[in-house]
Amino acid sequence: MTTICKICMQRSRKWAGESLVEHLARSHANEPASVKEVYPELKQKALSGNTPPTDSSNSSVGSSPLDDTGQNTTQPPTGTETPSDDLMDDTYGKKWYLIGVGGAGNNILDAVLLRRATLDENNERRAQIWQGGLAGYGLLNTNVSELEQTYYAQEEKGYTRNDLLPNCIIGFGKHDYAGAGYRWDLGRDLIEADFADDANPFQERWDLKSDQIKGSQAVMFVHSVTKGTGCGATPVLAEKLRDTVLDDGFVISKPLFSGVVIPSKGTEYSEFGGRAKVNGVVGLARTSRAADAIIPFDNKRLEDVGADISPRIDRLGEYNPPQYVEVNKPLVAFLEAFTMSSVPQFLDRDASMSIKGDVFDPADSFRPVQDKYQPDPERDFSPAVILAPVLGRSRASTLSESKLRLLVRNALFQNTLAEFDPTTAWGGTFLVYGPEDKMQQVSELIGDGTLSDIIGDEQFLDAGRSTGIESVDIHIKQLVTPYLDDVYLWGTLWNPKMPSIEKMYDHALTLKQEGNTKQAKNVREIWDEVEALFSCLGRENMA
Repeated sequence: MTTICKICMQRSRKWAGESLVEHLARSHANEPASVKEVYPELKQKALSGNTPPTDSSNSSVGSSPLDDTGQNTTQPPTGTETPSDDLMDDTYGKKWYLIGVGGAGNNILDAVLLRRATLDENNERRAQIWQGGLAGYGLLNTNVSELEQTYYAQEEKGYTRNDLLPNCIIGFGKHDYAGAGYRWDLGRDLIEADFADDANPFQERWDLKSDQIKGSQAVMFVHSVTKGTGCGATPVLAEKLRDTVLDDGFVISKPLFSGVVIPSKGTEYSEFGGRAKVNGVVGLARTSRAADAIIPFDNKRLEDVGADISPRIDRLGEYNPPQYVEVNKPLVAFLEAFTMSSVPQFLDRDASMSIKGDVFDPADSFRPVQDKYQPDPERDFSPAVILAPVLGRSRASTLSESKLRLLVRNALFQNTLAEFDPTTAWGGTFLVYGPEDKMQQVSELIGDGTLSDIIGDEQFLDAGRSTGIESVDIHIKQLVTPYLDDVYLWGTLWNPKMPSIEKMYDHALTLKQEGNTKQAKNVREIWDEVEALFSCLGRENMA
């Protein structure tokens, strides 16, 4: 069974046959505080000073690249590739600390880890995207049975049920570990109980490691807003993480992202009725107070996109429920592209795998739009920016202006990962990436403003139509990514109108105005957060 070091998150197959103690002695002898905190029972052996010699074979990387459909592409060039081991092994400065909350969040994190394992086990050099991108990760849930079924529990950690209860359970000792149902207020109450009487589960029991969270560029929560745990617990978790882990007095706080699955208009609404709509509104609104940015994914759109964007993820069907196996693949592809943008700093500039081009921080995806919010002296918080996700793909052999227009159409209409109207967005951030020969063509069309003009055209973002003094800004970054055949357009559009979310809002508003139930009372209590978020959607609300 694969073991993973909880300090550097490196798997045992990378340890050149060492035991965990030998790995700690060789790789972490200069981090005694981390060893003592994470492995108190091994600290004496690991820090004894008998450090094994370094095995230089650890840094070897194989070939056999795969494209996003899992097929072999061009063979890698001969020669060696030397990632910077110090940077690749250190969690500091890596892009994400990823936290999966509730059943949906657990499934998504499993999909990410299995994607990383697929690339790694097939000697795919793009595995370094995740090696350089993940500072750490962990799962939380109120349902121990769901946790037991995860790849994270079974293979990453090798956990038994007794291990899961202290390390991954929300509401430890406060319930029967059977979940929160569709009650977001129960999810909220259970996680608040974890922090009662000055308790701090970040330090005392959860797998979520404070030093790795602090070292990351940003924290990403992945969860749903359909049920009780992801909807109810995530906002509290985000607030507590900011207050107890990140309370460091920095001028600029660490960005917190929410990658949230919203109910589709089809099967989820019909199956769960009004409860899913209310939970969607409540979850988004409460999260918008705690997080800086929310990326909503719509299951129906993910399903539709799957035919075009379907990265290879081996064994996903063993751990994800059947209805989510194909849905989670394009979601992981979107997160992989977002993660890729920070990888160049972790690789040797002379290495053949080096991803060359622009590097943009997670905060670059949302901070430019925050200045466009109207100041409200009566509100004690600024709601999160909604980032509508897109991921387009062009298989064209050459990239002309007309082919770029088709790529933009593919991204903004065919391959949207949530339902929205691009002409109502406040602007957006885009990343174009692909093989070097094609990116040389694209780079010229980016440099002369052609791609920006296409995206801002009236049939796409309609950047020329603005009701206020603020402009509709379009930011474009570019990367050369080896071993891809196609060119991709990744993007996040700021605060557009989203029909699925507006339908949820209309239902919750009726419940708030006319309801005489506990559910209606709960909605009324948080309505200020609801209005704060929904008053920002649509270009007419831009200052």
